[in-house]
Amino acid sequence: MIPTRGFVTAAILIFIALSCVAAVRRLERDRRILRVLRERAAYDAQTAVRLDSLNPDERDSAEALAQAGVIAIREGRCYLLRSQVTTFRSKRMRLALSGALGALLIAILLALLILRA
Repeated sequence: MIPTRGFVTAAILIFIALSCVAAVRRLERDRRILRVLRERAAYDAQTAVRLDSLNPDERDSAEALAQAGVIAIREGRCYLLRSQVTTFRSKRMRLALSGALGALLIAILLALLILRA
């Protein structure tokens, strides 16, 4: 049986919603680890936070942010690279806004297609 237009529409809308939730979850995890490091004043190797003291989500985020160049991980400890945080925040904000705009455009396009049919 061929899927109906309503089923395809629902599937696309669900995909958009799940994509938005996944992106927001990732942004929130990154925000949390940055907050933890700022609260503990982990700005250099002497004040670095042990990775063992972080929960698994925070460790995953720390590793991802280390790849992005925002956090340094050395000898099982991590700390913020202050010079990179501002640049990272602006890039992350642009990414979030462009993703939201893309989702909105797809939803509008889908709504127009439904209304014309």
